[in-house]
Formats: sequence, C-alpha cells, structure tokens
Amino acid sequence: MSLPEEEAPQEKTPEQRLVRWLAGLVLSHDVGALADLRRSRADTLTRLRAGNFAYDTPDAIPLFEWVAFQFARFHAGQSVPHYGWDNLGRAMRNIGGRTSRGPDNDGCVRLLNQILVSRQPPWKRIQHAIDQLRADRAAPPSWEKLAVDLGRWTAPQRVVQHAWAHDFYIPPKTSKARRNP
Repeated sequence: MSLPEEEAPQEKTPEQRLVRWLAGLVLSHDVGALADLRRSRADTLTRLRAGNFAYDTPDAIPLFEWVAFQFARFHAGQSVPHYGWDNLGRAMRNIGGRTSRGPDNDGCVRLLNQILVSRQPPWKRIQHAIDQLRADRAAPPSWEKLAVDLGRWTAPQRVVQHAWAHDFYIPPKTSKARRNP
C-alpha cells in the first residue's frame, strides 16, 4: 500500500501575489507605502515594487502599477483590506443613490457604456467607477480579476467588455428553496 503523493502547493498567479502584498500593506498599516502608491506621477520604490509582480511583458508593468494605485486609493484611511469580488460590471450594479442603482441609474449606465466602447482600457473612467464604489461604500471589483480583465481588454471578441455588460445588466440567478409538501 502506498501513500498518496502530497499535492504540491499551487503556484500563485502574479495578480494574486500583487493583491496579497497590497493587502499586507493595509493590514500592517503601512500608510507611507500606500501613500506612495497614490502618487500617480511619481516613480516611487513602492510603485516599482508593485510593477515587479507583473508578467515579463512590458504592457503588464504599468497595468499592475495602476491596479496598485487604485487599490491604495480605495483603501485610503482603512485598516482592513477589501479583496473585492467578481468583475467591475457586477460591482457597478451597486453604484447610485437611494432611488436607483446600477442599471436603473442613468449616470451609472452612461459611465459603464463609456467604459465598454473604449478600444483601449479607459483608465480614467474605470478610476471614476472605483471612486464611485468607494463613495457609495460598495464593494470594489476583485482586484485580481480587474488586473486580469484589463490585461485581456484588447482580446478578440471583446470578451471582457461582454462579461462586464452581462454582469451589469443581468442580475444573478437566485435559487428558490423548495418546500416539501
């Protein structure tokens, strides 16, 4: 009888390693490093470290630095990291006021449509959406997924844009509990 082989620990993706590091900055209250990440026009050591998590492609480094910048902006003054969930389209369903949110909010619909029609990642508009989520105290998109999606923005068939639109306009299915007679 042989013992089952131990499973090797699964290698973390660059996006997962980046978000884990960013969350560590929030948990350790490293406000200096987080402030460095929020300086959008300065090549700080912290910003360069964020870029080092990227793949070995030149396009990935600025993308990782930008996601770190957004993470730091979202977590300004917070002591607990929010890892986010799902994609930006799903997160944007929570933008709006008391009377209308997401697809029922004209401003949110306009913002999403401006994001979706862009051929290149619309950095400022996505930043605006994330700022709105923070202002509305809503959950951000998954930071890992955001990095992956932005890296695939120009993929054929516009799969990222389609997924964001679908998750924004189509509410998630709810399962109804069956009752026993």
